[in-house]
Amino acid sequence: MKLGKGNLSGKQRLILAMLIVSPLVVMVCKWPALPTSGFFMRAFSLAGLSGNRERRVEYILSVPFGATLVVFFQLFLGIRLLGPFRSILLAVAFLITGILPGLAFLAIVIGIVLATRPFIKAIRLPYFARVSVILSIVALIMLMALLSSTWLGIESLSRVAYFPIIALCLMGEGFAGTLSKEGLGSALWRGTMTAFVAVLITFLFQINGFRKIFLYFPELLILEIGCIIVVAEFFDFRLLTRLNPPAVRKSSSRRAKKAKSLVAEAHLRENSGKARRAEADVQLSESRDG
Repeated sequence: MKLGKGNLSGKQRLILAMLIVSPLVVMVCKWPALPTSGFFMRAFSLAGLSGNRERRVEYILSVPFGATLVVFFQLFLGIRLLGPFRSILLAVAFLITGILPGLAFLAIVIGIVLATRPFIKAIRLPYFARVSVILSIVALIMLMALLSSTWLGIESLSRVAYFPIIALCLMGEGFAGTLSKEGLGSALWRGTMTAFVAVLITFLFQINGFRKIFLYFPELLILEIGCIIVVAEFFDFRLLTRLNPPAVRKSSSRRAKKAKSLVAEAHLRENSGKARRAEADVQLSESRDG
């Protein structure tokens, strides 16, 4: 019986087994009842870091965990997201700003990006210029939020200054691109699921005990790499793919309409050519009769 997709050779499966087993061995060696616990806790633990360094390390540790969760949603469950990175970037942003302020600011930014995108496309900017304009618009929105926090005395608005600009820009451009290519239903679904995964990652990493696990056992990062490969190779089931709304391929319909118009124009030219040739034949026969 064939297991998985068959993409891994025997040597690659051995490496995969090492990615899974080796961190588990290190974790067992940290068990306090074993004489190896003292050495392994000193050599393979991040529990003794200072406050600022610990918070930075937590952001780093959240990235591979978020990647594992994204792969689980995308491949095992079959839930479509706005790419593999946006949920992780949003989760890091939500860890800084908080979930509710982050979601509210994200919705505002996406709305403004959607409102300005038709104008940007109308002036026919190339992709890099278009993304650069959107990046500048997002930066302007963040500055306006900071000024508003000073004018209104709302301290929570100042947190948006810590929101990664690139995360907002990618979310806005990704949502707008999906809306243009696949329709409103698909864009809303994928945007909502992307934000949901980001909120889930943030919620888990806001649990103190959950964060401490990764600080005490940083070897879990190696295990997460192995888990990503295992899911991609052996558990690509896409169990809930039927929940994804059907994508309306607007670009395909536009191409079809353009092709039809070109065919109609060709037929018109062909008919007009036939009519001109017939008229020339009539004139020629009349001249001969004359």
